Amino acid sequence: MKFEDLLELIKNQGTIRKLKSDPIPENYLNKIFRIARWSPSAANTQPWEFVVVRKQKTKEEIAQILIDSQEKAEKEDEVFPYSDKEKLKNRVTTPPILIGVCADTRFKRAFPEFGYREQNLDVSMGIVIQNMILAAKSLGLALSWGTINSFARPKLQELLNIPKELKLMEILQLGVPAEKSVPGDRRNVQDLIHEEELDDSRIRSDEEINRLISSRESPDLYSSNENKKGE
Repeated sequence: MKFEDLLELIKNQGTIRKLKSDPIPENYLNKIFRIARWSPSAANTQPWEFVVVRKQKTKEEIAQILIDSQEKAEKEDEVFPYSDKEKLKNRVTTPPILIGVCADTRFKRAFPEFGYREQNLDVSMGIVIQNMILAAKSLGLALSWGTINSFARPKLQELLNIPKELKLMEILQLGVPAEKSVPGDRRNVQDLIHEEELDDSRIRSDEEINRLISSRESPDLYSSNENKKGE
C-alpha cells in the first residue's frame, strides 16, 4: 500500500454513528476478522475473543442495558456530554451486526510483572480494534465504537455469557454508513514532536485543556469552532 493511500484511509476513518440496517456480506465480515487475526499483541498472546450478535432481540437488550447505565453515569458525571438516549438506542439496534470485543485477562500472566500487565493487555486490544476499524473502512463499511461504561459491563457480560476471566472491552457496531465520515480536527504535526527530550513549554497548559473540555459541543474536544486548529 502506498503511503498516501494509507493516510487517506486513516484520515477518513472518523467514527460514524448512523448506520443502515442493510445486511453485510458474510465474506466482508470474515475479511475484518482475518485482519484482526494478524494484529500484533504483547508477547503474541492474541488475547482477543469476538462475540458476533445478529439477533434483534439481543440487540434490543444490549441497548436497554446501555441506556440504563448511561442514566446512572449522568447522575455522577455532569461534565461529559452524553449522547441522546434515542440516538444511542438506534446506534445499537439498527446495524445488522454487533461485535463484542473481549480481552482474556488470564494472559496478563504472560507479561512482565512490574507495571506492564494491564497496559500490555489494553494496548493489544486497542490495536486489534483499530485494525478492524480500518478493515471495515477499506470495504466501504463503518465500525463504530465507544459504548460501554463500568455500570453496563457486568450486565452485558452476563447477557452474552462472557465469563469473569474475560473482560468485555467494547460493543462495536458494524454496518453500511448512513452518513459521510468527516475527518475530525487535528493538531499540527510540528506541535506533537519534541527532539531529544520533551519541551514542557510546548505541551498544552492546564488552562487550554480545561478550555477544550468545557467548550466542546460533543465528546470530540475539537468539535466547537472555538477549538478548531485547522487540518
